[in-house]
Amino acid sequence: MRLAALLFLLQASYAVAQEPPVTKLVIQQGGRETGSEEFTLRQGRGHGQPGTTLQATARYPAENPTLQLMAALERTPEGALAKFQMDVQGPNGPTVILAAGSGARLIIRTVAKGSEAGRELPGGPDVVLLDDAVFSLYGARADRATPAGRPLTAVFPRTARRASFVARREGGGGQNRVSLSGDVSGTLVTDAQGRLVRLELPVSGTVVTRAKD
Repeated sequence: MRLAALLFLLQASYAVAQEPPVTKLVIQQGGRETGSEEFTLRQGRGHGQPGTTLQATARYPAENPTLQLMAALERTPEGALAKFQMDVQGPNGPTVILAAGSGARLIIRTVAKGSEAGRELPGGPDVVLLDDAVFSLYGARADRATPAGRPLTAVFPRTARRASFVARREGGGGQNRVSLSGDVSGTLVTDAQGRLVRLELPVSGTVVTRAKD
């Protein structure tokens, strides 16, 4: 009986140890705090497949939110899109957005109360998924940047917006600094594990920073 209890405690401790740390972000626009975000980035995908999984929850405002977004992004070891899902809870009711890569095509499906729509867009390794309210997705794409600058196309599944930009890696100091220019312009910094540390988007006046412990 004692041995069984000990094994149970060891297994529980191991499970807790394997949980990735939660990173908290403060979202400001025009110098005013407008929301918050929490996310985890871990190795592995569903069903034990290799790759990475980013899970995020954003709230606007941070307390008693009227808009809440939950996103999950799974990528292959090569960084390609495997699966994307976003659940939106807002004034107009719940909406679920799904996206997946299929060769050179990107398939997006949107399900809302009483409606369902799907569309296909050009995909490929230079197409990335972003959102105007879930900013940890920017950090997940920092590995696409190159020192010479890599042209990318951003697709915003929630709003159907497309944007072309160049991601240039500047690096240094144990962190990854990436400058963005084009339709999406600004700077982002990630830590050695690829987690977002800071994001600045001057056009919209958005600044995203790590919350203080």
